[in-house]
Parts: sequence; structure tokens; C-alpha cells
Amino acid sequence: MLFERLEVFGSQMVGVYCSVSNEYALMPEGLKENVIKTIEKTLEVEAVQLTIGDSVLVGCLSEINQNGILVSDIASDEEIQHLESKTNLDAAVLSEGMNTSGNLILSNESHALVHPDLNDKYIDVIKDILNVEVIKTSISGIKNVGAAGVANDNGVLLHPMVSEQELKEISNKFGLTANVGTFGYGMPMVGSGVIANNNGFITGNKTTGPELGRIEEALFSE
Repeated sequence: MLFERLEVFGSQMVGVYCSVSNEYALMPEGLKENVIKTIEKTLEVEAVQLTIGDSVLVGCLSEINQNGILVSDIASDEEIQHLESKTNLDAAVLSEGMNTSGNLILSNESHALVHPDLNDKYIDVIKDILNVEVIKTSISGIKNVGAAGVANDNGVLLHPMVSEQELKEISNKFGLTANVGTFGYGMPMVGSGVIANNNGFITGNKTTGPELGRIEEALFSE
């Protein structure tokens, strides 16, 4: 397991800009070459640079696992075609005003927690594209579950205000141990500040040693 701390466009919010699976890292165009190489090496992935609706907020606007990709409806046909050609994965669109796919969905290769108000027709899309079991829920009252947590196939890291009961419930839903943590010297929205797969994790450059330990414990203790 490898980890690294870095900035993306001068920001600690690496999860806002990047979305990762065990094979690919979706990231915005215009990143410094050393940032791209660090992500590729640490997570053992291939970088795919793109915009979504001409936006660099790729992490907020997409969700990826080994089976498929979900993107916001602001993505152009050309952007979707580029994404599919680079990854050889099918990409589907979430729309109707709830289109920040990366914020709405917290997934690994087998399960996905999703925004509790997401239309049921999109639940079927998520099931089909990501090939996961889908559960509607919130995390400590936060409906944008993808911003409040991060998961791989070893564990789940959640917002620090999650109750013990929620920890147990989410652990049971994923079939993995869930723990809480922060990044960037106390920032709680870990899905916005940590990207992870089964090979490692990347977080903001101000993340402290104890915070790194909690992230590692949550995602790599199995």
C-alpha cells in the first residue's frame, strides 16, 4: 500500500478533481506532469485526462469502478466518447438536477451508497453500469454521500460525525469495516479530500500524520 500527499490546482480537495478505480484515474486536463505521475505511481493506475461539461471538477462530476462510469448530464457527447475510448468502459449519464455523480455516490467494486432522494430510475442505471448493490442512505445527515466518504474493497472511511450506529449499519451494508477520519488538518468531508483504490490513497498536502494513520486504518486494515 502506497500513499501520497499533494495539491491539485493549489487545492487539498483531490477528490473534487479526481475519480479513481483500480485501473484508471479520471483527472482534469491541465494538471502538472509531476501530479499526474504521482497519482499513477501511487495508485498503480492509468491517467485519463478530460473535462466534463468543460469543467475541471472531474471528481464531483463522475464515479468510476472496474465495470463502468457515471457522469453528469453536463458532459458533452464528445467527452463521453473520449472517456469510453480511453477506458473501454461504458459510461452513463445521471441528470434531472442531481448530476454531481461523484458527490451522490460512494462506491467500491461491489456496493454503492447513494443520495437518498435519487430517482429510482437512476438506481437501476447505477446497478447496471457499476454492477453493484445500491443502497439509498445519508451519512451523518449528509445526503451527498460521495463527498462524505471514500471506499475501496478493504474498508470505508467516513465523515467524523457519523454515529456508532451508522458505522455499524454502513459496515454491514458494505460487508467491510467502516471507520471515521479527517484530512487536511481537520477537514471532515473525506470524499472530497481523499482518493483511494485497493493499491493506495492520495490526500491533501496538509493532512497530518495522525490523519494519515486513520485513513490507512480505515481503508487498509482488512
